[in-house]
Amino acid sequence: MLKQEYKLRRFFDQLSEQNKQLLLDNGTKKKYRKHTVLFSEGEQPDHVYLVLSGMVRLSKMTMDGKEFSLHLKQKDELVGEVGLFNQMAISVTATVEEDAELVRFSRLTLEKLFEEHGEIAVAFMKWFATHTQSTQAKFRDLILCGKKGGLYSTLIRFSNSYGEEHKDGTMIRVQLTNQDIAQFIGTTREGVNRLMNELKKESIVSYEGPYIILRDVQYLKDFLQCGDCPVEVCTI
Repeated sequence: MLKQEYKLRRFFDQLSEQNKQLLLDNGTKKKYRKHTVLFSEGEQPDHVYLVLSGMVRLSKMTMDGKEFSLHLKQKDELVGEVGLFNQMAISVTATVEEDAELVRFSRLTLEKLFEEHGEIAVAFMKWFATHTQSTQAKFRDLILCGKKGGLYSTLIRFSNSYGEEHKDGTMIRVQLTNQDIAQFIGTTREGVNRLMNELKKESIVSYEGPYIILRDVQYLKDFLQCGDCPVEVCTI
């Protein structure tokens, strides 16, 4: 169970059962192995993917050739860009992080569904708006609050996307190394080591096996001066 005031609604949650089945019937279901690249930054877009199981990571390359992770998509979320519909180049790379089952949709198929079924078109527009707001908010935290703020923001986002109630707070049910976290905030593993050790000493975070437990999420939010934004915007 997610420990948050509002239930997180993913793209697929916004559709009626009839339109869920309609969407699935018009896509191609396929299994993908870990490390498979679905599309790469700079390519011309061809498809959008719906995640049925597994996880897909979206990333960009920085000017100095380092990989910067932006999002980690899971079940019932879409992987793709609105640039698909005006044939702009893809701005991110999508890589399967663990074996996944996805449904692939072509641009022409989606455009036809949008024309004939308004609910699907509206859900897609809401998804794109939320996805864009989430990305903008993440960069805002990095720019205004530095690497520490980037770390705190990333931990909150993971807790909203993958958090489960735990006796000591919220457990993030994704195995994250400090190197993984470093890629999400554009810093070094050593920098994350230092910041996480500080949080551990202050009993803000702890560990249970490979999982991070956020013991005091409010501390992180207070540092970032978090507003009352929808939980969908504050996800990974």
